[in-house]
Amino acid sequence: MFFRKEIWPSFSLFPLALFFFSPFVLLAQLSSEPSVPATQQQPQAEQPKATESSPSQEQEETQAPQEPSASPSPEQAPTGQAQPEGPSSPPAAITPPGPSAQLPPNIPVLLPIHVTAQEELPEEENVVETNMETNVLGTPMKVIDIPRTVQVVTRQELNTINAQTVNDLAAFTPGVNPTQMTGSPVAEPLIRGLPGTVYRNGMLVGFSQSAQWGPLMNMMAYDNLDVVTGPVSIVYGPQELAGGFANEVTKQPYFDKFRGNASYTLGMYDTNFWNIDIGGPILKDKLAYRFDYFGQDGYAPYNYYDGAYLQRQCFYLDLGAKPYENLSIDFNTELDINHFNTVAGINRVTSALINDGLYQTGTWIGWYGPPGVFHPGIGTAPPGAGYAVSWGPLVPISPRTNLFDNPENTTNQAYYVAQAIETLKVNDSLTVVNNSLFEYFSTFIDQAIPSTFWAILPNGYDFDDRLEFRASFDLYPQGKNSGQQNPLAGNNSVEPHGLEFHNLIDGGIEFRYFSDTEYSGVWHSPINIWNLTQPLGYNAFSPLISFAQATSPLFANPYLTDIPVPGYPGAFFNVFNYLSTADTFYELSPFYQHQINFTDKWSLMVGARMNSYFIQASPPQGTPAILSAAAPSFGLPPYTSTSMNIVQPEVTISPSYKPFPWMNTYFTFFYGQTTLLSQFGSFAPEFPSTYYHQNNFLYEVGTKFNLLHDKLFLGLSGYYQTGFIPAQVIPGGPVATTEVAIKGAQLMGNYQPNKNFWLNFGYAFIVGQELWQGLPIGPLAEQPYSSAVARQFGLPVDPVVNEPPLNYPFIGFPTNYGNLMATYKFDSGLGISLWALAESGNFIFYTYSTRIPSWYTLNARIFYTSKRWEASLYLYNITDEHYWLPGAPGFSNARFMNYDYIVPQLPFWIQGTLSIFF
Repeated sequence: MFFRKEIWPSFSLFPLALFFFSPFVLLAQLSSEPSVPATQQQPQAEQPKATESSPSQEQEETQAPQEPSASPSPEQAPTGQAQPEGPSSPPAAITPPGPSAQLPPNIPVLLPIHVTAQEELPEEENVVETNMETNVLGTPMKVIDIPRTVQVVTRQELNTINAQTVNDLAAFTPGVNPTQMTGSPVAEPLIRGLPGTVYRNGMLVGFSQSAQWGPLMNMMAYDNLDVVTGPVSIVYGPQELAGGFANEVTKQPYFDKFRGNASYTLGMYDTNFWNIDIGGPILKDKLAYRFDYFGQDGYAPYNYYDGAYLQRQCFYLDLGAKPYENLSIDFNTELDINHFNTVAGINRVTSALINDGLYQTGTWIGWYGPPGVFHPGIGTAPPGAGYAVSWGPLVPISPRTNLFDNPENTTNQAYYVAQAIETLKVNDSLTVVNNSLFEYFSTFIDQAIPSTFWAILPNGYDFDDRLEFRASFDLYPQGKNSGQQNPLAGNNSVEPHGLEFHNLIDGGIEFRYFSDTEYSGVWHSPINIWNLTQPLGYNAFSPLISFAQATSPLFANPYLTDIPVPGYPGAFFNVFNYLSTADTFYELSPFYQHQINFTDKWSLMVGARMNSYFIQASPPQGTPAILSAAAPSFGLPPYTSTSMNIVQPEVTISPSYKPFPWMNTYFTFFYGQTTLLSQFGSFAPEFPSTYYHQNNFLYEVGTKFNLLHDKLFLGLSGYYQTGFIPAQVIPGGPVATTEVAIKGAQLMGNYQPNKNFWLNFGYAFIVGQELWQGLPIGPLAEQPYSSAVARQFGLPVDPVVNEPPLNYPFIGFPTNYGNLMATYKFDSGLGISLWALAESGNFIFYTYSTRIPSWYTLNARIFYTSKRWEASLYLYNITDEHYWLPGAPGFSNARFMNYDYIVPQLPFWIQGTLSIFF
């Protein structure tokens, strides 16, 4: 049923790519200079101006040229590629003046200076971020100069832990929060307590909301991942309120020679996946390719749980072309087919379950109707009433128990993406970049048992194109040659004593087209009626609601009707839930960002963007018109098509001060408007105007250090951020978002004294609060108390009610995070990596009575690397720590079900990988 949809429409990007290539080829011909031998080529002028170097930096800058690396040069790299600073040409030696030179008296003659070169690490083995360059904010800049907290996760680091999911990024960045998301696909990392928007070489990856629902990330397709905390950049553009963003820097082709590797991984709980990665030149120095295939038929963090599984087939291809010296073209495309059943964990959450592994048994015996009337047997309770359970004893339960252990429950995804990046260097001061992205996504999420939930995207299309002009130039307000002569360097040399403004500009315009149809049904999900010590039955779940029942006095809400999804027999959806929609929108966004370096010490970055949306949103196909016609008689608004034209501004300002060459202090202010999103990143027809204009603010101050001769990098930051997050509502409910305030501090660093040893570490303190004070209602709760309280006082389970309108600290969300990773590799090729994660405890719900204790894990990799092969043994959770993750973290709209889901994490487990290089 799922795979009958064709993916061929997605290949329409190929003629579009040719359309975008044509003007760049023409401009390249017009602006191309005569060919220059490689040894005479000049470095790119678009790189940031070099600042005053420390003695150690000056030493390293005079090293002999290194052997060419397999990684692409900066001009070959796509948007977002992190590049360590390569050695520059040695400065000319200072020679004694000749007899005719006019010297002031008492000036000694200086002899030539010879500097002994220090060891420089190969680019692919370096983890210290000081001199790495990335363009996560637009024009490429060194990490130490970027006025935000940036973590470049290299391919070497991803391989160190064999990263497969977004949760694995917590090993590198302390602001990343691992989560289970109540069994929903986790498509984006959680950063600083909020969803982390994902970009692919600088272009938005759509089809996700609150870090859920979208396509799973294929970690094998990336050369590195750039993780940035705080709102998204002016150049990249917004999606929703974000605690940060991750930029996927995809694998690049090899222009020098053919090379590749193949690997196979197996381990406990039927872990089984494989990868082949090859590339090489097609036409010497002109055209090259990179191909990566990743297959997966099992992974321990899924397979450990009963009924859960993960199967993947991912194909990635990149073609790189350099038809002219000043023109580079990169085209990458990927097709992912994912089939899996997620982990939902255990219901009936209590302190006894968390602390002692004891489960509260009991049998579902009936449901309640207003005003508290008990109805024996199977039925669906209206909102606010709930269900009755005859409670039994506490019994031990296996941590592998999974609510979704049922053949009915499954998720399928088909994702296709193609991207074309053309980079034209017009001259030393101007570079033009055109970045276009096409996506196709289709998914079917069936979780009918034990919850009545479907999420369906028959097909969605997203096309995005951004044209950038990157300029670099200097201004001398007092004249370029103002100053006094330097007699040691000759009569024609001067030392300027006036201001010198070095400018980096990134401006342009972005166009986006998005169209999809979405279905979602999730308003009645009585999870706690189920006794997980007994099998789940197909016929013993909360019955669906017809229109006649929804409009009866018992429910009195036509939008509670369960509607069949066209083309998907057995699947149902609801409307007026801010999720179901048939939407098409266009976005037009001019942007401008300007970095001014006034001196070697002071700089200022300012930027602005204006996002104009033109939206058409309608009830999805299959929605009965009678629902909207009946709504006014129940005091509810009609459900009809809407047309919205909106403008959302964004501005940012970041002054920086470098008191020393090895230290940079910055302040960043950001203001921007975002919108509520439907389930897969679109807009629903019931959105009022206010949902398109939600104000977000960020205030951040930070300091970055480059210490110990470029061997130690430290970053320290503190911030305060406000915005709006989604709130789960009953269909037709009045509040779908709420304001939040988040504050915190973060420390991160990496140290690498030599090629044998490197260390990463970090700590984050994060406090978030939901601001419901003054609103008509508070946050929704599937069940506002634990099952132990329900048993003690004879209360119904899963009544679906609203809490009082107060301000609440984030639930299911720790305030302290720590990470540490160290690797030592002997010259013989033998090595060991150790990494640890730690989180403080947290309360899982607004009652602040049921708590998950603090936890940590210690993990290791033992490996041996030779020229032709590598063997790795991974040991996870070595100390066999017993710990839990809540169903949903603080910002997620699924947090209202945290007394229904909790997930015990894996005990000690092992996997091994064998890699062959060729």
